[in-house]
Formats: sequence, C-alpha cells, structure tokens
Amino acid sequence: MVKALLLLLVVCFSFSNVVGTRGALKEDFFDPSLLKIDESKYLGNFVAKGDIVLEDGSRVSLYSLLEGKPTILLFSYYTCEGSCPLRIDKLNELIKRTDSLLKRDFRVLVLSFDERDTLEDLKNFKTNHGPFTSHWIFGIIPPEDIETITQSVGFRFFYSERDKTFVHANVYIFLAPDGRITRYLYGVNPKERDIRIALAEAEGGKITASSFVDLALLVCYTYDPSRSSFVINPTILFGGIGFAALGSVVLIAFISGKLLKREV
Repeated sequence: MVKALLLLLVVCFSFSNVVGTRGALKEDFFDPSLLKIDESKYLGNFVAKGDIVLEDGSRVSLYSLLEGKPTILLFSYYTCEGSCPLRIDKLNELIKRTDSLLKRDFRVLVLSFDERDTLEDLKNFKTNHGPFTSHWIFGIIPPEDIETITQSVGFRFFYSERDKTFVHANVYIFLAPDGRITRYLYGVNPKERDIRIALAEAEGGKITASSFVDLALLVCYTYDPSRSSFVINPTILFGGIGFAALGSVVLIAFISGKLLKREV
C-alpha cells in the first residue's frame, strides 16, 4: 500500500511538470485551458468594430457584413492544415444538406487572423473547399485590427515557431444582428439542432452560455501526413495519458488496500 501511494505521488509530480501553467506556448507541451473563453466576460458584448478585406480586395467595415442578420463568426487562417478547413467544411456540408438551414437567412463570416494570409490564399482555399452556399463571406482582418477584433470576443491563439502553425480555439461564435455575442459552440463537427437553436437565439438576441466545455474540443487538430488524417493535438493525448495513468494508480492503490484488509 505504501509503495502504491509513493508511486501515486511520483505520477502527480511528473504530470504537474508536463503541463505548463503560464500563458506562454511551450515548445513541447501546451495547456489547452489557456484557450478557454470566459463566457461570463464576453457574452452580451459587441464584437469590436474594424475593417475587413474581402476577396475582391475591397476594404469594408465588419458591421456592414452582418447586414442586420444573425451571423456565425469563424476565426481561421487559409493555410491551416488542421482544424480550420475541417470546421468550415463540416458546417458547409451541414447547411447544404439541411433544408431548414439552407433556406434560412443568416451569415457565415470566415475571417483570417493570420497577418501573412493573402487574397491568393483566400481564393485557393475557396476553390479547394467549395462550392459554398450564399450564406458565406470570406475575408482577411488587416494586421492593425486583428488583436482588437479577436480579443473583443475572447478568441485566443498562439503561434508555434517549431511547428510553424497556430494553436487556437475551435469555436463557432454566434452574433445577433446588432453584433452582440449570443453563444459559443465548440468543436469541429456541429449538429443541425445546435446550429438551428443558436441561430434562433442570435436572431432574437437571446444570450446563452455553454453548460459544459470539453477542453479537447478547444484545441485545433493537426494533420498527420503519415496517416493522411486529422489527429488531436499530441499534448491533449499526452495529457489524457497522464490522467489515465493517474487514475490507474489510484485504482491499484484502492484495490491493494482492499486486499490487504482481507488478508488481515
């Protein structure tokens, strides 16, 4: 029993050193909770005003794109090989195959937060992932407005120099026709019922907080060329293994204690 408890302490200490507690993105490990949006702080607020560069090169105000309609806002970047295209493709497929969504009057606004993205990147993305329904608008946030707009809705992202990629939240942000934030939906595989209800709430200006957020849904997926498939960020996997190991040790300690009692 004593040995099991000592092993438990070792596992706890090891795991505490795996996941960083500071806000900086570490080279090997990353705490996904850094990406969690404090909904109590942002729900009901207005998305910040700023300019957006559209596919044709024109520069317009973000609010002019809402057109007084409920809007699903997606922050992405057009050279992403992880969750960005997956999140967009899944929503596009859902809209196209669901009559109640296809006929509904709303906007889907995809905005790049990568200052290196070009209009050519945008056009290539649309060509490779389209066709898109009339609901969709694609744009690039000018560098001077990226921080203002993303921070106004609580969206956080970090750049990994080693991997040359962004780690960011996987979230669909719903805006009322006047630009107020009404709901956050997390993940990359939206359900028709969730989207339909969230749009109805946005249209009516109803503010709704998420009851539960799985941290695994927050972190972008990465593309594994060896498997030719999208996989969860390895840090999530390692974190899960750590928790699984911790749980196993606790279970072993519990069983050992029971057996010792029986022998006595």
